[in-house]
Amino acid sequence: MLFGIESSRNVSHIVLNQPNSRTSEPFRGHFIALDQLPRVRTALLGLTLFGGLLVWVAFSLGLIPRGGHLLVKLRVVVGMTWLYALIQMADLKIWHSRFVQRRRAASRIPEALEGWLLGQLIAWFGMAYYALTNDARWFVAGVLCLLASFAVFPIRDEH
Repeated sequence: MLFGIESSRNVSHIVLNQPNSRTSEPFRGHFIALDQLPRVRTALLGLTLFGGLLVWVAFSLGLIPRGGHLLVKLRVVVGMTWLYALIQMADLKIWHSRFVQRRRAASRIPEALEGWLLGQLIAWFGMAYYALTNDARWFVAGVLCLLASFAVFPIRDEH
């Protein structure tokens, strides 16, 4: 008798007979209701602009950026992030590869929200670059990309 279990045979039939939520009928529908997407889009844009405003206010108060020694590495990371996000957006909207189809089936979020989050990824990396360097160009370009993602991925019922 080990930990109150008399034999492994008794445990195996108990485990096998329990319902498994992973094998039950999959959840049909989205993680977020389609009528909530306008609010989500507004929140994404509002948070991004608010973050940029905080960085701008910090530099207006005289804070000195401390990321100068990371500038070259940071530019590479920002460039790679832009490349990744733009390729993923094109794949999501145009190519519909197996990778995107599997991710879409697993995520349960609407295609529009997924596209917006990729646009926000670009904007927030631009915000991080702005916060470390006081160079707002990547942030402004990222916000423009986020706004473009709103147009490229409109809200619509996918079913």
